[in-house]
Formats: sequence, structure tokens, C-alpha cells
Amino acid sequence: MPGLDPQIVETHARVRSAGGYRRVSGRSLILVTGKDRLSWLHNLTTNAVSTLKPGDGNYAFAINVQGRTLFDLNILVFAEHIWLDIDARWLAAAMAHFNKYTIVEDVKLADISAEWARFEVLGSATAECVNVLGLGSNFAAFANVQHVAGRASGVQVELVKDNVGPILRAVLYVPAGSGDEFERLLVAAAAKLGMCAIEDRLFEATRIEAGRPASVDDIDDQVIPPETLQVERGISYVKGCYLGQEVIERMRSRGSMARRLVGLKVEGEVVPEHNAPIFAGGKEVGRVTSACLSPALGGVLALGYVKTLLVTPEQELQVAVSENQTSCARIVTLPVPVWS
Repeated sequence: MPGLDPQIVETHARVRSAGGYRRVSGRSLILVTGKDRLSWLHNLTTNAVSTLKPGDGNYAFAINVQGRTLFDLNILVFAEHIWLDIDARWLAAAMAHFNKYTIVEDVKLADISAEWARFEVLGSATAECVNVLGLGSNFAAFANVQHVAGRASGVQVELVKDNVGPILRAVLYVPAGSGDEFERLLVAAAAKLGMCAIEDRLFEATRIEAGRPASVDDIDDQVIPPETLQVERGISYVKGCYLGQEVIERMRSRGSMARRLVGLKVEGEVVPEHNAPIFAGGKEVGRVTSACLSPALGGVLALGYVKTLLVTPEQELQVAVSENQTSCARIVTLPVPVWS
């Protein structure tokens, strides 16, 4: 496809065969302390927290009383505290929301984002890379968001498993002052395994191909968590009451979901913008939330929300690609076959 950068296509092939690594900005860490921290967080998120033990973790949503998403996050439980890993664009709102509900509970929050550097390794050689770094040989067997402390040539590391759909991913936090030193270690370890550096646009393409919705871009305040299709990953239906739980439970018990996340293969070479409308029969039926030129499909691939009744293979859809132009689109199964 003419719009695809040959270098991106080549790097994508290397990531498929072995994997890649990157240093990540744009995420924040909130430190939660206090004796009530587990029960307090359990009551404010969609997933079970009170049963988590040190080294455990999970993914969850924070929602309002109408069931709409305020933000999503990873929860990492330690012996004396909790880390909340959140998109940095949501940090201020998350701090304000959580502080609103610390009236009588023994809970304290602190933004520790500047204290840690974050790296990611993903792909088939991820577990080998973790082993080469000296962080253990059983990483692939971790549960998702399980984490463990270790050292790589003397550098303190907190290692977390956080898969991107079916793609194995390790998230590694190191003290900010050791970031450059650890990056050299990571580059050397990855090179031994044929892994390559991943720039942001390639990661975005890989993420969309894997069918993984992203914070803020695909998951925003217009969305109710089940619509993201991250139910198994991020919602517990047996944990009991929490803020906004009634709406989520009503959707489950009635089997009703007005719209849902889908993958869309869009004809042509124009990548639709965020929130570009989706049409069926001339009527607006949804919106695009993220899109890319997909090396795996050799064309334009998008994630978006479409009315559930229209989510059928034969449904003809159109996506706005400019103010006065639409392109035909069809729903595709995600992840795309190269990642499944």
C-alpha cells in the first residue's frame, strides 16, 4: 500500500518474529498508603481489589453513578502500599476523584510519576529478554498484572506482566535516576534476541491490530465499561457493591449493550480522525476512536463504537474520512491473524 512507510513495515515484521522494546512516557503512578487502602479502592473500581495479595494486580475502571468511565487503570498491590498506573492525561481527574472519597478512610495518595522510568518489552521473545536481564525465567507463566521486584545488573526493577491482547508484554519500572543505565542494559539484551526499538506509531498500529482499546483515545467518558469488551479483564460481577455498580449489573442481567467496540477495515488510504462518525444507510451509528495504517492488513484499520444491532459481517458501513467524503468499511475480527 502506498501510504505505508517501508521502514514501519520492516520493523513490524521484526516485531512479529521476535519482538521489540520502548521507553514510555505518558503514564503516571499514584502511590496509595494507609490501612484502609484495599477496601477503599475495592469500593471505587469495577474489579476485585480486597482479595489481592502482594505481587498481585489487576486492570479496572473507575466509573461514576451513571456507569460512565472516569478513567481506567492498572492496580499493583505491594505489602505496604498500592501503585495505580494510569494514563497521565487522567492524572489530575483521578487524584481529584479519589481524594473526594477519602473522607474518613485511612488512605493517602501521592503522585510518584517523576520517581520512576517506564520501559516495555513485547512480542514472542519477551520472556527470554526478561531472563537475559536477570529477572527470572518464569515470566510467561505470570498472571496478567502480576508483578515482582528484581535487579538487573544492580538496577532495581519492578517487573509487571501486562499483555496487549494476545501479545506478551513486560512493563519494567526502574528508579528515574537509573533510567539511562537500564536502557543500555535493555538494548543490549534485546539485540541478542533480534528484537528492535518500537516507535510510538508502530506501537499504536500493533495495539490496534491486537484489538486493545487505549485510555482516553478509545476509553473516555462517553463509554460504559462493558462496551469496551474488556469485561473479563476489568470487571468483577461477584465482588459486591461499588460506585456505579448498578448500571453495570443491569447491563449484564438484561444482556443489553447499545453499542460495542469493533475493528473496521476502511477502504482507501486516508486514516480517519478521532471521533470521525460512522454511518449505515445514511444514518450516524457510531464513531471512530483510533485508527492507523496497518502493516498486517496492508490498509487502514480503525477501532470504534457501533450500535450492537449492526455488528454483523455483512453490514455495510461508511466512515467519514474528511468533511465531505466517506469511505466504505467492514467489520473485521480482532486481533488480526498475525497476532492471534
